[in-house]
Parts: sequence; structure tokens; C-alpha cells
Amino acid sequence: MRRRRLLAALGAGLAAGAAGCTGESGRSTPAFRASSPTMSDNGTLPTPYTCDGEGRSPPLSVERVPEPTVALAVTAEADLGPINEPVFWSLWNVPADTERIPEGVPRTETVDSLGGARQGRREGAEAGYSAPCPPPGATVELRFQVYALRSELDAAPGAAHDTVVEEIEGTVLASRRITVTYQRPAGPTADGT
Repeated sequence: MRRRRLLAALGAGLAAGAAGCTGESGRSTPAFRASSPTMSDNGTLPTPYTCDGEGRSPPLSVERVPEPTVALAVTAEADLGPINEPVFWSLWNVPADTERIPEGVPRTETVDSLGGARQGRREGAEAGYSAPCPPPGATVELRFQVYALRSELDAAPGAAHDTVVEEIEGTVLASRRITVTYQRPAGPTADGT
């Protein structure tokens, strides 16, 4: 619950603050942006990124990274109520000059194609993106958050998602969120579940 309030405050405060950033010269700088070519804020999560599809991570685009960003991080969490809000993806120490995080990031603790970035895990699961899988017929809200960090995180590759989230809170310069929903089909899916 404490973590949820902190992340909500970070997301709202940083989003508002970054919208009117002023550089050392006194000129306004463009706001940090994060988006996805396959999903839009307040839209729906396409099936390929869920347990009813291929379960791969969605692509993300990053623009106007503020100075002095050293690294980028990504978290994704499902809003399952006031107490239970599991993180299903954490990716950190992505190089600050990265403009695109590709679709289908490998489920490995270290991602060589992203400059040695690291990924966390759910307890008992492999590292990387764990596709959302609500009960049949249920709708869930999902939040993909991209962070500009003032320093790299010390969390070891394969760390628990919650450990990564706690480290992120102490080094955020700016943050952008993409919120989507996913309603799982009530009947059998393509894989027979």
C-alpha cells in the first residue's frame, strides 16, 4: 500500500514537474515523453502482450530525456485493488540515449541488446516480462511506467520486482506512465484455457 501511494505520487508529481522544465539558460525544455506504437494511454492492451497471446513485452519509445539522466528504467504493474498490486515487469539500467525498447525483450536477467540492462522477476518465475493474466471475463488496469534516472541502480540482475521499485524511488528525475486495460475473454482462448 505504501509503495502504491509513493508510485502514484511520483508519477503525478514528476509528470506535472517535467511538463514545464526550465534549463540552466532559463529556456523551457520539452517534456520527457514515453509512448508505444502499439498501445495508447487509456486504451487497451493488445492480446499479443497477454497470456492469451504470445506473452511478449510491448515496444516503448522514449523522447526528450532530461539532463542529467544516466539510465532509464521501466516498470509495469497491475491494479488489483488497494492491497494487491503486483509488478509484472521491471527493466533498469537501460542506457540514457535509448530511444526505443523493442517488442519482445528476451526473458533474461541481463539484456545485451539494451546495453546490458537488467530485468527483475516475480517470486518463482523467470526474469523479464510476465504477461498479464486476469481471471476469464475480468478486466484489469495495467500501468507501464518509464523513468529517467539520475544514477544506475545497484539491484542485481534477476532481483525481485519490489526491490527494483524501491531503488527507483530514490533516483527518479522524470517519469511517464501509459495506462491501459485488458479484459480477458470469458470463453476458451486460442490455447484452450
